[in-house]
Amino acid sequence: MARRTVLKLTRWSTAEWSIVEEAARPFGIPPLRFVREAVLEKAAQGGGRPRPLPRWKPDELVHQLSRVLNNLRQLQGVAEDDWHDEAAALIGGVIEVATAATREPPERARKAKSVLAKLVPAGVALNELAHRANTTRTLPPDDEVRAVLASLEAAVRRCLP
Repeated sequence: MARRTVLKLTRWSTAEWSIVEEAARPFGIPPLRFVREAVLEKAAQGGGRPRPLPRWKPDELVHQLSRVLNNLRQLQGVAEDDWHDEAAALIGGVIEVATAATREPPERARKAKSVLAKLVPAGVALNELAHRANTTRTLPPDDEVRAVLASLEAAVRRCLP
């Protein structure tokens, strides 16, 4: 047998390593040897290819919701500075819905993808609105603010049960 000279480090959770130890015990071999032999056997059978990674990241929805919340808070600050209490209250309501959505994002990949499909374009529109408001230090026209907030709230509500 060829000498083993390649060293690769891996990380295991406690639960994963316990499974390896339990599987190796009946064979009376050390866990690392068990892992090496199992991997080599699987690779020899042609099954060494890992499962494809999901096309979305489980935390992508929470990340997008956080970005939305950041923009909403900026827009609300401009509304408050501009003495536009009605708009500030309206924005505050959407902030509450988005905050609730971050606590309970959809767990199934299909639902998260469909939420992201609506949330990302609404978030882009919100980002542009917040950028304009921050640049001019005044709130954009009411009809524009309401339209963006309505589409955003509709997208965020899809996260809620």
